[in-house]
Amino acid sequence: MDASSLPDEAEKIREDSMADDELASSMDTSSLPANDLQSDRNGCCSPLKPIDESHLPDDHNQGADGTDSSPSKSIGPCQSIEEASVNTTIEIAMEDYVCQMNSSSPSIYHSKSMESDAKLSATDEVMSCSCGHERNVSISLTPEEEQLFELMVNAAEAYEQGQLTIDPNPPQQSVSARGGFTKAESIGEDGASWLRPPPKVDRIGIRIAGGWVRDKLLQQHSSDVDVALDCMMGVQFARIVQSYMAQREDYTKEDTTQCTKKPRKQPKIGVIGANPSQSKHLETATMNIHGIDIDFVNLRAEEVYEENSRIPTSQTRNFGTPLEDALRRDFTINSLFYNIRTHKIEDWTGKGLDDLLEHRRIVTPVDAHETFHDDPLRVLRAIRFCVRLDFVLDDNLKEAAMSKRVHHSLHVKVSRERVGKELEGMLSGKGARPRYALEMIADLHLAGSVFCFPGSFPGDHDFLAGGPVTGHIMGVPYHGCLGKGGPDTVELAAQHRKLGWDESSALMAVLPDLLEGYYRMRESMSSAGALILSSTVDERLLYLCVFIMPFHNLSFPDAKGRESSVTAHMIKESLKFATRDITGVSTILNQVDEMAALLSEIRTQLAAHQGQEEPIKLLPPCRLRTGLLLRSLKQHWVTCLVAAAAWEIRSIQRGSTHVNNAFNASIEPSLEFYRSVIQDLALDECWQVRPHLNGKEIISELQLPRGPAVGLYIEDQLQWMLLNPNGTREECVTHLHERKRARELESSGGAIPEDEDDHKRQCLKVNGRK
Repeated sequence: MDASSLPDEAEKIREDSMADDELASSMDTSSLPANDLQSDRNGCCSPLKPIDESHLPDDHNQGADGTDSSPSKSIGPCQSIEEASVNTTIEIAMEDYVCQMNSSSPSIYHSKSMESDAKLSATDEVMSCSCGHERNVSISLTPEEEQLFELMVNAAEAYEQGQLTIDPNPPQQSVSARGGFTKAESIGEDGASWLRPPPKVDRIGIRIAGGWVRDKLLQQHSSDVDVALDCMMGVQFARIVQSYMAQREDYTKEDTTQCTKKPRKQPKIGVIGANPSQSKHLETATMNIHGIDIDFVNLRAEEVYEENSRIPTSQTRNFGTPLEDALRRDFTINSLFYNIRTHKIEDWTGKGLDDLLEHRRIVTPVDAHETFHDDPLRVLRAIRFCVRLDFVLDDNLKEAAMSKRVHHSLHVKVSRERVGKELEGMLSGKGARPRYALEMIADLHLAGSVFCFPGSFPGDHDFLAGGPVTGHIMGVPYHGCLGKGGPDTVELAAQHRKLGWDESSALMAVLPDLLEGYYRMRESMSSAGALILSSTVDERLLYLCVFIMPFHNLSFPDAKGRESSVTAHMIKESLKFATRDITGVSTILNQVDEMAALLSEIRTQLAAHQGQEEPIKLLPPCRLRTGLLLRSLKQHWVTCLVAAAAWEIRSIQRGSTHVNNAFNASIEPSLEFYRSVIQDLALDECWQVRPHLNGKEIISELQLPRGPAVGLYIEDQLQWMLLNPNGTREECVTHLHERKRARELESSGGAIPEDEDDHKRQCLKVNGRK
């Protein structure tokens, strides 16, 4: 990707490094004491406990690169930058990874560097940690990453030595505002530091933060880089890099038409400006260099607030220390830095490396209860990282995640868009394992806070105030409106909802074996008959549907008084998922009972032949009924089949003391139905079959007036084609004329021919001539 091609108007905020910043505008903190509000992970205004200043170095003792020039003293988890630094082996474009860990206590470890003449070499002495053990940590850089880091270091050195001139008024084509923030809005304001040239400093501390470090240590690919600066704003350093690239001799190209050299286009800088009034305090600059997306930010500092205000006062320091920044990260595994000037990984919390590489667990840098209350979105991020990385949750974290206080905070503080985005990261993408993620949500009692009932979260405009949710949950009548009614009514409704979420967990446990049976059947049919099986299961949609399926028979009146499905509301309003997801979930859950009824009929046949030694020849399901069902579901029919099978299996398990036998008996109907649809009925993709006649042709053939009556004959044609897959156009026209005569006789009070009395009765006659 060419650096100059970075879009001007749209900007992607990277998920791992900027999720909290996106959350900021949606968090309701107006009711919290203003002096309790602190700057969160990326400037998100949330009530963090202040860091004890007695454990932090004074500003005048902190070097620009993070080194402490004062005598060694206690500054928190690590005694000094030397303790936080982990000497690191740097490998360029190599896949072999070495990480040998013999200690759970972080300190200084063995290192070799890619620049042995100027820095530590491969022959340097092994340095031991405080407990006497050794640890070797290695990361592998791509050639593009090596070039990028070298470029940033060279640019910093050139600026420190006075060799760069920074334009005090950058043109629009080189620096542009993003995310609804404009230069005009910031001119004259104290916060318009991004328009000023970078400050003069002796040394710029440059650290790669967060997800990139984590992924590199886990030998995983990382597509973007987050750069944290300790002495200037992100956009100021981005302008240093931009100016250095413009002045480099090799950053030119030949104009072959005029045999001249001209400067290449500079990579543009996009600025997502700070907006304290909307709790967005961390300014971010973005660039694309060597095809790598880069975010530049400053290290986060503790903020000071006036009473009854969310805007930081002049007492707030502009730049934090690495320790302050690390403690404001969501988890210890995301609090690691890679210092590109020292070629060392830094673990300021003293726990990040152990939690990442040895214990493989998700832990918060500070108390999990306060962290999750301050930023409840981190509860869902913990689950996503746990599932994606195959880690475990810390016990204290699990305890905090299950607290009602955190559940309430998740309801009221976090925008539903952010909740949906985190859930999407669990359902799809790299390392997604939907079953485990949803089971974890249920186990932590978070299901009701993620898949919210109507009226239970702010901004639920689709909910009609006072409108009750009615229906039944697995046969148990439900009638409740959250927050309405007496204590007994509210408690009873809560118990019923818990019954549904418990069933969700049980349904999740059924799916793996059921999916295995489906895939085995599909593979067998494909290889044996050389069939092209186009329809398949959408596992993402399947897990989503099955998890909320216990509530698919609940409804409520929306803001316009129309009856609406609770499950559709969960997808649309609680998760803010795309229209295709709303449509897919609604389609599947609207038809799941009909599909289950067909499976029940097949199971009845199987039960009638139970114990017989001779092969069973089952009657295929009704072609018309099955075809109409598949036409309603379209490409979702297999997903609905598996969901209905899970529902049917659980209904048997709930009524049987022999769970295994019940499961074995229940899996057969779904596999038989799948085989019948493909082999006996040949109905896969029946919804794509073109009709013999379109609407205009039907009007012309039957001499009909335009209007609703045409739709009746379109439906007649559809049913006839399902019953007569080999029928011709002429035969279809004849049938439609017969249907017209039957309707005319009926309207005039005449006798209706017996074979036209009930068109659908033909379903009983066609099983032998499909």
